[in-house]
Formats: sequence, structure tokens, C-alpha cells
Amino acid sequence: MKLHILSDLHCEFADFVPPVVDCDVVVLAGDIHVKSRGARWASLTFSTPVIYAMGNHEHYSGNIDRTHSKLLDAAEAHVHVLENQVLEHRDVQFLCATGWTSLAATGDPVAASWCARNSLNDFRAIRVGEQYRRLRPDDLIARNRETKEWLEGQLSVPFNGKRVVVTHHPPLMKFVSDQGADPHLRAAYGNNWDGLMNFKIDLWIFGHTHEAVDEVVNGIRFVSNPRGYPNEETGFRPDLVVSV
Repeated sequence: MKLHILSDLHCEFADFVPPVVDCDVVVLAGDIHVKSRGARWASLTFSTPVIYAMGNHEHYSGNIDRTHSKLLDAAEAHVHVLENQVLEHRDVQFLCATGWTSLAATGDPVAASWCARNSLNDFRAIRVGEQYRRLRPDDLIARNRETKEWLEGQLSVPFNGKRVVVTHHPPLMKFVSDQGADPHLRAAYGNNWDGLMNFKIDLWIFGHTHEAVDEVVNGIRFVSNPRGYPNEETGFRPDLVVSV
């Protein structure tokens, strides 16, 4: 199966017209557009099936508890917006989630939480719950734990086919570079999910860091193909197609 892989298009800053490529499925690994606009864009842009895992920016100017349902409402039938959900297409199983982070990857989640809350726009731009309060680090830690446990459960079930995991946040810290003067800020960008590497996974697609990746670790191919912000050098390949 041929997958056209894209992430971090950030169409809220500049529109993107993808090239026509020979593919069976388009995979969008988050930060396509804010709110439900990414689902509408994908519906209008692609005619092939689309697998869409939300990023953090999809929640901007919205409520994290309602974003998924709004994207589902905006998506046409061929666009599958998935959060802690599985979709099987032909002989390929896609396991999709945003991922978030535990803020523990650098060894001090308290310091990382403080650093993230003071540095990241997520905690100013995203609301939570019926009271529309501001997002807190513990909200993301809980969602991260839920996704990790869900992935462990799904990956423990045998599947006679190819397995592709799609998250926005990186599953391994080796894919996260330094993010500033405070070393604990790195923990807000990725995970230490080393234990998941023991499961049968053929391909793991992610985004978020705005640094292109195509690397094999423990027999698993990891691919990130982010466009990033306007004029940002990310190694983006708009026509990237990966076979699985």
C-alpha cells in the first residue's frame, strides 16, 4: 500500500496545494489547520481515503473535549479523523491518536510541567471542559497515559497484516532536539515509549517537531514529513510516498 505522508502543514498561516501523487491512502499526522478546518481542507483536497490524526493546533481557539467531534462533522466520508481508534483498510491496520506527552521524558515532570506551561501556546490557546478553563499540564499527562495504555492493548492483539501507528507527538526522544535553554522543555515535545518498540509495528508516522525523519529503529520504520511554518527549513517533501 502506498501512503502519501504529510504533517504540520499549518494551513492557518499559508495555504498548501499538494502535488498529485500515485498513492492509495493519504496520512495526515496533525497540525493541518486549526479547529475543524483541517478536515474540511482534506475533504476538498483529496479524493483517496485519508487517515487523519489530530495535532495540538487543531485544538487552538477551541475546547479539547469537542475538537474531535467537530472535525468528524466537517469531514466527508473518505476522511477518517481518528483519536485512540483503529481503522483497517485492505490488509493494513492504522492505529491513530494525537499522543501528547507525559512530561516525564527528561526525568523531572514537575520541572517540565512548569517549563511547558510558561513556554507553550497550548496552555493559552486551548480550553477544557464545560467551564472552558485553560488547559493544564495534568490534562495532557492524563490523555498521554490513556493513549499509551490504549496502544499497548491494541498492539497486544495479533493482526495478520501490516501495522501502522500514526501519532502527532514523537514516540521516542531520539527524534526530539533541544528546544531552548531549559533542557526540560524537550519533555513537552516527545515520549519515551521504548516499551512499545517490542510490539510488531511496520511503520510509525508522526510530526510535531518540524524536523523530517526517515529512520529504522528496532525494525520499525519511523517517518515524519512536516512542512512547518512559512520559510521554515524542515526537510519537507510534499510528494513523499512510502510503501507498507
